[in-house]
Amino acid sequence: MKIKLIFFLIVVTISTISCDSNQRYFPYNEGEQIFYDIFFKDKENKKKNFRQSFYFLPKINNAIPVLKNDGEVTFYVFEKQGILIKNLDNFLSSKQNTSNDENSELLLAFPVKINTSWETTDKTTIQMKLGYDRFYNTNLPFKLNNKIVGTNETITINGKKIENCIKVTGYGKTSYYPDPTLGNINIEIFTTTWFAKGIGLLKYKREEKSDSETMGEILYEKTMLMDD
Repeated sequence: MKIKLIFFLIVVTISTISCDSNQRYFPYNEGEQIFYDIFFKDKENKKKNFRQSFYFLPKINNAIPVLKNDGEVTFYVFEKQGILIKNLDNFLSSKQNTSNDENSELLLAFPVKINTSWETTDKTTIQMKLGYDRFYNTNLPFKLNNKIVGTNETITINGKKIENCIKVTGYGKTSYYPDPTLGNINIEIFTTTWFAKGIGLLKYKREEKSDSETMGEILYEKTMLMDD
């Protein structure tokens, strides 16, 4: 009986340590504000830089609400399968309807180890250009296949090295048939995300590429601003 009890306590202890370790990839500090540098390059090779801020609001059970500088509130929810990201509507509806496909909202799946994979739903942001002044947002739905490919990565940001980072890659594809003249246009999406314990999301890179000159490709990068 004692042996069984000791074994049970060991399993519980390991599970608790594992859970705490996983959650440290998105740390919570009420009242803290973090900043990201955003870089964007469109199909015309025009570049834009701007800042984005996140302010940590009081925790709600297993959810961390974060206020962005544009006024949007995003909820980071800790569940057994991982860290989910929800907007306000999805967060409220999930409280009433537990049948939602929460895996589609996973930011980071548990356990944090190489080859852990999951699928999320997303939409393309690449634009179609017809003529000189006609732009159309594609907003095409697709499935993004995510996988943890590294757990001991080193990344340098503003000259500061951060070790033991998680590296997550994502890949998705879709197609678009605007008309017989242009034919079928294929679009591929590549993402790379880095997380660090005690810091959270360090960097996110997204590329959308097409095989048509009417769309070309775009690049989006989001990098945390680190203190000196």
